[in-house]
Amino acid sequence: MEKMKFGDYVFLTKGEHIYLLEKYGEYELNRKIEDLNKSKLRDPRRISEIKSDFHALISKGMQTVQPIRDRLKIEAMKQELKKKSYRNYFLFVMGINTGLRISDILPLRVYDVRGKTHIVLKETKTRNRKRFLLPAELRGIIADYITGKHDEEYLFPSHKTDLPIKRIQAYKILSSAANNVGIKDFGTHSLRKTFGYWHYTVNKDVALLQDIFNHSSPDITLRYIGINQDIVDKSLEHFSL
Repeated sequence: MEKMKFGDYVFLTKGEHIYLLEKYGEYELNRKIEDLNKSKLRDPRRISEIKSDFHALISKGMQTVQPIRDRLKIEAMKQELKKKSYRNYFLFVMGINTGLRISDILPLRVYDVRGKTHIVLKETKTRNRKRFLLPAELRGIIADYITGKHDEEYLFPSHKTDLPIKRIQAYKILSSAANNVGIKDFGTHSLRKTFGYWHYTVNKDVALLQDIFNHSSPDITLRYIGINQDIVDKSLEHFSL
């Protein structure tokens, strides 16, 4: 299969990239790709020594981003974020209640959600146009948050500019709060995975969640939200020979 360029000296097939993206999240994967590319630039011998960039990335001890499986931890995150900024709290709440990618959340404007029951957008990753329901409780939080805001304003503006915060800033905000409340293996993708984990826990309908996430198989969905790992862990908990 033809490989695509993800850096001056980093090449992956489409399938390899999708696998890594789903497993680790976009921000963490891009950071690792950048590190691998820099290592090859510093030492050109590595260009010929590394036979597979995919396996090099896998072997670099990349963090597996996890969903938040504990409701008490979710509430702790909300309170921690709210201490610093209601914007930060609202970003977290939007992510875990819609399943939207962070890249689709950050550019949203007030008019995208004002008086709406659904968000309609073109996904940045797939370029597909999709319609996402805003749950009833979230609609109430949105109404409070946008009170007094103009339609053209971004939902998540930088304090320094009128532009939305960048992905790396969102990562720093969320990961700092997660660290403060003792949540491990956290990244911006954890918001989407948390939505998926709890949606499946409540509804037990993997086919429905697969459709929401636009995954190619139920197994990918279960791996993505960490359910497969939970099943493996449970099977080994009391295993003894």
